[in-house]
Amino acid sequence: MEKFLFKKIELWVLGLVLVVAIIGMILFGAVIIDEERGGRDLKGGRFGALGEAALAVAELPKNARQALKTVGQPDQTMMNFPNMPADMTLADGWSWAQPPGSGGLDGYLLLSRYDGNLSRHVIDLVSLTTGETLRTWAPEPEALLSNVVRRPEFEDFTDFGLWNNEYFRYIHPYLTETGEMLLKDHDTPLFKLSACGDLMWVLGDSLFHHSTNSDGEGGFWIPNHKLEDRPEDISPKFVLHSIVRVSAEGEVVFEEAMDEAFQKSGLGHLLFQFGGYYDDPMHLNDIEPVMADGPYWQKDDLFLSFRDQSLVALYRPSSGKFVWWKAGPWLAQHDVDILDDHRIAVFSNNTVDKGLGPRTEGISETMIYDFSTDTVESPFHDVLEQLSALTSTEGLQDFTSSGHLIFEETNRGRIFIISGAGELMATFTNRADNGSYYRLGWSRYLSQTHGDNALKAIVDSGCQ
Repeated sequence: MEKFLFKKIELWVLGLVLVVAIIGMILFGAVIIDEERGGRDLKGGRFGALGEAALAVAELPKNARQALKTVGQPDQTMMNFPNMPADMTLADGWSWAQPPGSGGLDGYLLLSRYDGNLSRHVIDLVSLTTGETLRTWAPEPEALLSNVVRRPEFEDFTDFGLWNNEYFRYIHPYLTETGEMLLKDHDTPLFKLSACGDLMWVLGDSLFHHSTNSDGEGGFWIPNHKLEDRPEDISPKFVLHSIVRVSAEGEVVFEEAMDEAFQKSGLGHLLFQFGGYYDDPMHLNDIEPVMADGPYWQKDDLFLSFRDQSLVALYRPSSGKFVWWKAGPWLAQHDVDILDDHRIAVFSNNTVDKGLGPRTEGISETMIYDFSTDTVESPFHDVLEQLSALTSTEGLQDFTSSGHLIFEETNRGRIFIISGAGELMATFTNRADNGSYYRLGWSRYLSQTHGDNALKAIVDSGCQ
């Protein structure tokens, strides 16, 4: 062995080895660059599995450093971001500045949150008249996903590594008045559970995401990824968002790709610009159905929120076009709600990217747009500024029948209940026993009647 280790090597052999090594390094770098370009869809990805393997090897040092940083620390995957201000003192759980039910507040909050103690997502039903948590659901994601086929076409639009009990989030769950529950994460199939918690049906051939809203007739409007019948002249990695209407029985009764709406409305230039291609220029994150005719919209119209264009649009399914749209002053918004026959509320994250990564400028807030005056106001700005309200992504708001604002700071794991006069009524902070804050999952206000009926149906089912 010693003779082998110290054996003399001809200089030409050493030189040849060095040349081959240098050429190998160059080729290795070229494969990595090609694979990264393919990930950004810049006409790369030509080496297939070889490119993926090379990139994985190149990322080993970075991944090892990241792993070492987390040794002995709680799993940060579902923790809040950005961090809370260092000087902010927060109580755990619910903290009521005014008694529950004050100012006419009633109804329920379907609180969707990641439980850091259980290391899984749960859904609480909270009474806003008493402040009590009346019921908690914790369905097992792996059981729901057990018969879902992980289709190859899903791979570019979802992360299978999150399809497990520990990381699956229940985003904007919907509890029906008959006690049934609609569930999904971002970019996953859609599930419906009975009042007993049994799986009724699953739409496993689609990837639904973001909001789930009632169509007023027993069905639901939900954003989806259009995976079938995609245009041939668009990159296969282009995120082709569609609006989908799902019946109570789990059938897709309507679907329309949103690139067509942009083109028909004369806004195609917002999607495909000469200056640079982007995989997800729309980022549809909310569908708000119009339930009644008004002076500025018609029944069955849909308000749509497109984050990356800071665009709110009124879509008319009968024509396939936007009949109204407005970009800003909200930025990267995530929710649109109809307040009355002439006003809408927009949840503005106020997040921008100036080439240094996403940053929230100031605070996140609820803006009110008035169609009758073409004006925008932010009536809750002062109290939200005092609370340092900030969620770079996600987030939503709901208004109760009493005029209270329920404001979810999803990234940081907080909820604020604010009176119509701008007074803080309650705060919920999603902190675990380890002292860490965890993200929320798009909570929902339920009217008193809706919640009462749902609870009665669950009790009447006899299997709670």
